[in-house]
Amino acid sequence: MPEKLTLLALFAHPDDEAFGTGGTLSKYAAEGVDVHLVIATRGEAGALANPSINLTQPIGVVREQELRRACACYGIKHLHLLGYIDGQTTIAPQAEAVYKVVQILREVKPQVMISFGPDGGYGHYDHLAVHRWATAAFQLAADADRWPEAGLPHQVAKFYHRAMPHEQLEHMQKIAGRTYVLMNGVPFPFMGQPLERITTVINVRDYVESKLKGIRCHATQIDAASPYLQETFDLEAFPWFWQETFILAHAADSLARIDPARQKEADLFAGLR
Repeated sequence: MPEKLTLLALFAHPDDEAFGTGGTLSKYAAEGVDVHLVIATRGEAGALANPSINLTQPIGVVREQELRRACACYGIKHLHLLGYIDGQTTIAPQAEAVYKVVQILREVKPQVMISFGPDGGYGHYDHLAVHRWATAAFQLAADADRWPEAGLPHQVAKFYHRAMPHEQLEHMQKIAGRTYVLMNGVPFPFMGQPLERITTVINVRDYVESKLKGIRCHATQIDAASPYLQETFDLEAFPWFWQETFILAHAADSLARIDPARQKEADLFAGLR
């Protein structure tokens, strides 16, 4: 078992970490895992979801503050901001972005890494770009011949994609009446995965309060009518809220392969401790 367990999560915007991984991040932080969160932008291009909020600072500044408060709720002590412009990650210098992530991976040396899958959750262009950065950085961080000035090579043992099972989408349709995100009036549908592809199910029931507090920190991004903001929010009516699901996309050769149709992991560090 390694002396120190380290988890790194890479996403595009403030609040990307909250809904699908807030409980997982809280769980591992509470267990003493060294949790690092890397965010590509400050979410400055997003609309103000709650018009009752009176902004006195630029929205990107406010969203960074919200993100830092959310990290405190999860127990995350290490936040890395890459500094790219919201909505412009696809035209950012791609090698530079990957270099920055490689540098962080070599410095932090996580055994486990989480990011978006190739569908970006719901096809958001920034999510798709960050997925590519994460995938390239996972590979290149272990390559001793690539960017030696960025630190000694490091092999991440397990790389996970965040994934939403079809069953969750069906429940979302019943509860919310839609399974998409509106961006400038255009619906971007969530991409579900068949349950047999889900490799890992993390039970975060003991950490839902931290997760909910983290979500509520992102006040500029949540509609006032959202169930997450209501005192009557019923966890039992939202079973997917206390289960977070992932697909193990890459694993070190030394680790046993998972057959998700036969069994599901209950721990991102399975096989590492």
